[in-house]
Amino acid sequence: MYMFDCHGVLLNANKAALAGLQPDAGPEGVGAHAAHMEMLFARGAYPGGKEQAVQAYEEALNAVFDLRVECHQHIQPYASRKDGTMKWALLEMWPLVDPVDSSPAVLVHKYNITQKKRAELLFTEQKEALEQRNQALERDWQQMLDEKFRLQMESKALAQHLNALLIDKFGPQDGKGFDSDTPIDKALAFLQFIIAGFCPPVQAALDLYRMLSEPGIDLRQPVRLENQLLTDNAEMDSEVGQSMLQLLQGRQRSQPSMAHPGAQQGEAPQNNNAAVRKAHISLALSRHPDLADAPTLDVSRDSLEGVAAAAPRPSQPVVIPITITPAVERMLQDAESNWQFDIFAYAEATPGNSLSMLTFHLLKSTGLVQEFDLNESKLTACLRKIESGYDPANPYHNSIHVASVVQMTHMLLVHGGVLKSKVLNRTQQLATYWSATVHDYEHGGLNNDFLIKTAHPLAITYNDSSPLENHHLAASSRVLYTPEYCFPPKEMAGQLIGVRSTCISQVLGTDMKKHFEILSRFQAAFKQVPKSPGGHSSTDSTNWDSTKTILRWLTCADDIRMILKCADIGHLTAAPRTHKRWAVQLEEEFFRQASLNAMHSWMHIATFGSCKPVLYPCDAMADVSDWGDKERSVGLTVSPLMDRNQQGGMTRSQLGFFNIVGAPLFMAVIELFEDAQPMMQGLQANYHHWESGKIAELTI
Repeated sequence: MYMFDCHGVLLNANKAALAGLQPDAGPEGVGAHAAHMEMLFARGAYPGGKEQAVQAYEEALNAVFDLRVECHQHIQPYASRKDGTMKWALLEMWPLVDPVDSSPAVLVHKYNITQKKRAELLFTEQKEALEQRNQALERDWQQMLDEKFRLQMESKALAQHLNALLIDKFGPQDGKGFDSDTPIDKALAFLQFIIAGFCPPVQAALDLYRMLSEPGIDLRQPVRLENQLLTDNAEMDSEVGQSMLQLLQGRQRSQPSMAHPGAQQGEAPQNNNAAVRKAHISLALSRHPDLADAPTLDVSRDSLEGVAAAAPRPSQPVVIPITITPAVERMLQDAESNWQFDIFAYAEATPGNSLSMLTFHLLKSTGLVQEFDLNESKLTACLRKIESGYDPANPYHNSIHVASVVQMTHMLLVHGGVLKSKVLNRTQQLATYWSATVHDYEHGGLNNDFLIKTAHPLAITYNDSSPLENHHLAASSRVLYTPEYCFPPKEMAGQLIGVRSTCISQVLGTDMKKHFEILSRFQAAFKQVPKSPGGHSSTDSTNWDSTKTILRWLTCADDIRMILKCADIGHLTAAPRTHKRWAVQLEEEFFRQASLNAMHSWMHIATFGSCKPVLYPCDAMADVSDWGDKERSVGLTVSPLMDRNQQGGMTRSQLGFFNIVGAPLFMAVIELFEDAQPMMQGLQANYHHWESGKIAELTI
């Protein structure tokens, strides 16, 4: 307690108070004659320093002696003498009269209010924090209102879009180009519309019901595929449509008529298999009467080796040459990372070894040989054996084509994002390289349709179901399981079951009859979960994520099949000259099939009503060049776009193949594996070359 006069001079104070005025003055403090009220304020630790202390002192004098307030209070911050922490004191100043001389004076009481002040400061901080949080909540609320309005507008736009989508999917397709959606795709689109919280048009539901109720409907083939290709598509002529139908149509309820132009209207076309086979037999007997009494032969294992195995193979070296020139080594390194690898230049530099050398190099460079401890000597011998099973006389289905498929498979796996996505494990990666290597093993240059129509032993063995692809797998598996060629170590015996399963799935998937089924399953599995109008999934998002994860593993086989399918037609994305060369060679192989030039020196023809084939010798190549005319004379037609005498078919067929098969296939893969985008760039460039006619200017 202190008492000061009106000038701030100390009049009276107890000993403790006196010592507190100036703690540095010693244990006795300052003398009463030297003490001053200003010292009391100077003890404060004001933010404004000495200037603020003087201002507080003068304010107190004015309040007490001039304004004569009942009590003037001042809160003073100060630093603790012990630890320097901040504390607070309350100074209460009461005006009074000096009892000695009756002059004005002031009585000062000092209280320690540190705990109270700290509580007040904490309360203030919490209050400010709450105010800031409240302001943030108000801002969030406003943003939510804005977002709600935006979503409402998007919801209206989405409803209009989905309604248009339903109309597009279920309405008439006249003049709209090719519709590749399968009944499954249309059903999923309808369900997505409902899940999104919208009510679909009744007509759309009725159209879907009628579609799914149609007898014999194939859920994995585009709706009205035959009509779309042969009737509705104004941009595609009938011959191209027939060609695409023959290539892509899976299970058939009825085969479209392909009667030759001279056929009479109203004439019942001979489209069933029996009629076709009978026509072939008639043609054979007309050219070789001596075959009428020819004995039938049993279908032995040797006769099932395929059309390609029916002719002798050129002798080839047993092992891959050890010496690799620097130029070839550079080409092999280029094959590791080039989306438009020059396969023909590489083939010219490695005659007879292109496939085996490239496959061996890629298996080594990816570390698969080392990781699985593959026997390099047996691997070399096996690859050479497989390469010897590809007939160099085939313009298209030869070892160079397969080498290009192996290289494109590698690009998709390593640089296309497939391995990065963890879709495949290392065993499946090894299996995928092997599938690419054997996917056309012992191909004879004839397609499945021809084998089925002529009752070839392969078609009989595999019940007309992908006879070529089944043979590629069976024949190459026999090679792999031969001791001298079995390069996997014994420790891999359990894994070989998985390798074989992967290979079967992949190679059978290259049959174009299964194209729409595989593409539809792939796209359906990876479509994004639809959202409700409010922006939230109609089901808990975690459940949807789990479902998507399960779907991903369940459809792993679809991923694998899509990889080899893309690689198999990878020439669509090659450099324009390379692509044109492949197109020309494929067309030549088609022409040879039409004239049976690809049959070498023997052909299997089934006797009508018997499953046992007879063999008859063909004449010289020139002698069968009029086979198409002979086919017509007995009621058969040359397959669409396989007539050498008709010009311009290649350009028309390529544009159709790009639009219906190539572009949708690559777009679906790139949507999931974005790193494979360079493929689409190559595909677009080649399409524009065909569309503009610039392809004719390219020399090959």
